[in-house]
Amino acid sequence: MKILVLGGDGRAHALVWKLFSSPSAEVLVAPGNGGATQLAPRVDLDPADAAEVARWAFAEGVDLIVPADGGPLMAGLVDEVVSMHIGVCGPAQRATQIERSRCFARAFLERSGLPLARGRACADLATAERYLATQPLPLIIKADSHTDDAGMYQDRYAALEALRTIFADRPAGGPGVGVVVEEYLPGITVSFSALTDGSTAVPLLPVRLYDQLGPQPESPRAPGMGAVTGNSGYTQRLGAFLHSRIVEPVVAALAREQMPYWGFLGVDCVITDQGPRVTGLRCSLRDMEAQVVLPRLVSDLVPLIEAAVIRRLDRLPPLEWRDEASVALGLVAQGYPHHFPVGGLLHGLSDVDAGVLVFHDQTQNPSGLRYTPASRGGGGLAALLSGGAASMAGITVTGGHVATVVALGATLAGARGRALLNAERISFPGRSYREDVGAHE
Repeated sequence: MKILVLGGDGRAHALVWKLFSSPSAEVLVAPGNGGATQLAPRVDLDPADAAEVARWAFAEGVDLIVPADGGPLMAGLVDEVVSMHIGVCGPAQRATQIERSRCFARAFLERSGLPLARGRACADLATAERYLATQPLPLIIKADSHTDDAGMYQDRYAALEALRTIFADRPAGGPGVGVVVEEYLPGITVSFSALTDGSTAVPLLPVRLYDQLGPQPESPRAPGMGAVTGNSGYTQRLGAFLHSRIVEPVVAALAREQMPYWGFLGVDCVITDQGPRVTGLRCSLRDMEAQVVLPRLVSDLVPLIEAAVIRRLDRLPPLEWRDEASVALGLVAQGYPHHFPVGGLLHGLSDVDAGVLVFHDQTQNPSGLRYTPASRGGGGLAALLSGGAASMAGITVTGGHVATVVALGATLAGARGRALLNAERISFPGRSYREDVGAHE
């Protein structure tokens, strides 16, 4: 089976790594990164150009497309390949509204009776300003588009300025106009995903995310600093609760509102004193979630995705997991997430212990594998050999979130210790990471 993974971040590398282990898979990646192209040949495609991806996949005999993030799905990839008999791990464009539009997602979750932070979706500036004036501080302001960062505000004037900036950047009545204003929820951030075919949902693992630059509450937001999955009784109960109380009701609500859905379905939550509160929905695994969940999955991922696409997940046996905790440390450049050096070399990858994984996020490998199109006599072995032997020498940094070190262990403390030890062996200009990741479940 020829599988095309779309994406260039750590999720794409993790998916390529997991799919590569399947005996039935020939894996390609577009555009990939310095790590993913050590395993899978790189294809020069823009994942956001759904029409180009569809045409190329059809011409090259691709059987299955796995987007690492929701971007290709939101661009209409499923709608483009619907007549080409190519499977896609993800829903049609209409159903991606649950991630693409925060205002839509808020209204959808309210209709479904799911636990949310107190808040409101506002379609115009006047309504947003009036609502803001009635709410206690601090609060969160999210632009409607998923591509815009959410901001936490403790000053009312700054919050008003943020609202005016959001609405000034978009024409009245145009797409993506609107904001969600919500109360600030103290607590830990958890991501939880399932693989679904629209009726059956197969749960994965709850993941604690570290999305601030440091451990202090006032530390700036910096996605990808760390992630943890536990193997304690608490973690298992949390996963069962999130699946039965949130994921399954979301799947039922999508069916009820006639939005056919298949593929990965993700829920982002904050765990509060009153229980989990949903903060967002996703059409893919979240960055850092994929890196800690997939290494614990013993089951072959290919038949799971196939069953989701053809609506037969109920026929598969339960997933098999490693009874180990996993800890991921994001290695970032000094100045991340704002200003950071690029172009430096990545050193120490060959010094990492056996069994410890390094998933690349923003790197480039000039000696990585490249795909030769079948139309030029490539494909099969020729495709694998076209780039020469993939090497770890000469891998360069192309962004602020460079790589992710993932270690597994019988206990969370053991996994954390291995991750910290091996993170120290990897270097690049300005390398830093959070040492507190996994210190507390």
